[in-house]
Amino acid sequence: MIINQIAFRHLLGKNEEIKYVAHSHVFIIYPKLFKILLFGLLAPIIAYLLFPPFIYLWIVWFVFGALLFKYRVVQWYLDAWIVTNIGVIDQNWNSFFDKSTTRIELDNIEGITNEVKGFWGTVLRYGNTQIEHMSGQAVTLENVSNPRKLERTILIHQQAYVRRQNFEDQSKLQDLLVDLLRTSGKKG
Repeated sequence: MIINQIAFRHLLGKNEEIKYVAHSHVFIIYPKLFKILLFGLLAPIIAYLLFPPFIYLWIVWFVFGALLFKYRVVQWYLDAWIVTNIGVIDQNWNSFFDKSTTRIELDNIEGITNEVKGFWGTVLRYGNTQIEHMSGQAVTLENVSNPRKLERTILIHQQAYVRRQNFEDQSKLQDLLVDLLRTSGKKG
């Protein structure tokens, strides 16, 4: 998607492509968004209908509500796991000035665990996904939408990455042996 390319391009390295982006389920942010819609956007409209002389107050209130709504949506969207052809990038985005990323190379992944809890998690297909890797503490994305699809996607790209690495290693080894045979043939 073009939005993913724009939003996450600063995280990508050379020859790295976004294959899949996983977010927490939209159902999780509905309560926050509903409050903003109710008190930040709908309340000033109703207040304007009741008290039209205070229009500037209601406009300011509405603009702040719209900005807060947009901020919450951007916060949800940018807090994601980005699966690329080289690794998995975990971006924790709390605000414009508080964000962190963790990169896990596909060949360092030891295992992936899924956990779906509760009625709503089962019905709406969301749960936690955790990646265990060689270099440290496990990384978890909570309340991810469709955790089994995320696991399958990571495993598919991990297998392709390992195959590609093995082919490159085999080609390098073959070139090294050919060079060795050429140099030994010239000396003999």
